[in-house]
Amino acid sequence: MKSSFTGKIRIIIVFLFLIALVQGLIITQLLHHFQDIESLKMDIQNTVYITVFLQFVLSIILIFYIPVFLRNAFMEIHNILKDISQGVYQLEIDEETYEKTLDKEFFQLMLEIKRMLKSVVTFDKLKKDKIVEHHNRINALLNLTENGFMILDQNGNVVYLNDIIMSVFSSIDEKTNMLETNFPPDVENNIKKYVVQIFKAKTKLDPQQFFLPSLKRHIILNSAIVRGSDGEMTGIVISISNLEKKKQDKTKEKDKETEN
Repeated sequence: MKSSFTGKIRIIIVFLFLIALVQGLIITQLLHHFQDIESLKMDIQNTVYITVFLQFVLSIILIFYIPVFLRNAFMEIHNILKDISQGVYQLEIDEETYEKTLDKEFFQLMLEIKRMLKSVVTFDKLKKDKIVEHHNRINALLNLTENGFMILDQNGNVVYLNDIIMSVFSSIDEKTNMLETNFPPDVENNIKKYVVQIFKAKTKLDPQQFFLPSLKRHIILNSAIVRGSDGEMTGIVISISNLEKKKQDKTKEKDKETEN
């Protein structure tokens, strides 16, 4: 591992202190052993020039070293944090490489970022698993009902259909736009008309009954509005009941088939 940033700064400061100490010792020795005032003046002047020059060089190194070091050290951290801010959590952080190239204080920071990413990835996976599980439960529940359910976003695009809707209305599928698509008469004159009225009113409508010649019976449409935290409409839910034949009707049909 590289020596620490603070360690390097301390070394430079120690050198500055040693130069000042050496300067003081040399001047003290000159004062005790000088032969004439002119030579003493020259020796002290030369000593001061040399030591001041060395201190100036070390000060320049210190002034320029700190920003360059910090910029290089933070560059890798900045790139990682930039990826994290864009939602990229699957990052490979090679500890051995960073241990050799980064100062130990910044290497410790990199290790903490790696631990944080591990926690974020674990939480993100658990959240996705929970969302998928919750979605599958709702999906299973809706598919067990005798009613058809259809969920639309704020633009009229179908984002969810349960199985009974797909089996009865083959012209409707997910990602279909209920406002812009032309459907067969059963859908166009009943379901689409009902949906258009909801989007115009931006509120739920009372249940309405329509007769579908293709099914030879009436269906009942009901609605609910999905709103965001600001109260604005973000979508609608359509419920369609009486799509499946009642058990009595199915029994009668089976009896007729048996008699025939």
